[in-house]
Amino acid sequence: MEKQMQRLWELQELDAELDQIRDAQEGFAPKIENIKEDIELLESAGREYQQELAAKEVERRDLRDTVERLKGLIAQSKEKITQIANNKEYFAVLKELEHNQKAVEKQELELSGLIEEIESIKEQIADNDKDLAAKHQEMELEEKEISDKIASLEKKIKAGEKGRQSKSQKIDEVFLRRYQRIRKRFRNAVVAAENGTCKGCNVNVPPQIYIDLLKGHEMINCPNCQRIMVNRKEWVEAKEADQEA
Repeated sequence: MEKQMQRLWELQELDAELDQIRDAQEGFAPKIENIKEDIELLESAGREYQQELAAKEVERRDLRDTVERLKGLIAQSKEKITQIANNKEYFAVLKELEHNQKAVEKQELELSGLIEEIESIKEQIADNDKDLAAKHQEMELEEKEISDKIASLEKKIKAGEKGRQSKSQKIDEVFLRRYQRIRKRFRNAVVAAENGTCKGCNVNVPPQIYIDLLKGHEMINCPNCQRIMVNRKEWVEAKEADQEA
């Protein structure tokens, strides 16, 4: 019985190593997802910049058309002035000319500011594209690195599973089934019991149950958490005795 319990403990150590490897594999996914999220944000920002740029370009064309139309009106007014015979018509055309000149100055000032905005958006687009290219490169390198790591971990998993199968074959089928059933709830299905306390849930077990455990004639489960309890102190002492011999 004691040998069976020791094998169960050793099996759990193998399972714990496999769990660590699989946890490491699962830990790679969030890294890739974070980079993907960054790429999506940059791509979304890029689309927004392009839409803003397109709208500003339309606004700039409209302003240019307005300036050109006003300049045409100014040219017409200047030509009229040279042909006017009476003061009333002269002052009317002059007023119109001054109004259009002020309008042109205002529109050209707006156009100048708009051109600066467009250049600023183009710079933002360039910076965004640069960041996006860097993220794609980071993604490519990360995927390659992770792929290499996964391949290495897969080899360890195969070796671990082979060792586990070999170890499982030496364990009583009833014990193995119970171990696997408990392990669905707890990764540490087999725990040490020391000084009358289950080290899985840290609850004191009844004295008689602990005495039965120390006798080592049957599998003992913790009454509180149902984990399989073992007396590892004897194993350690036995190993030390073997080493001294």
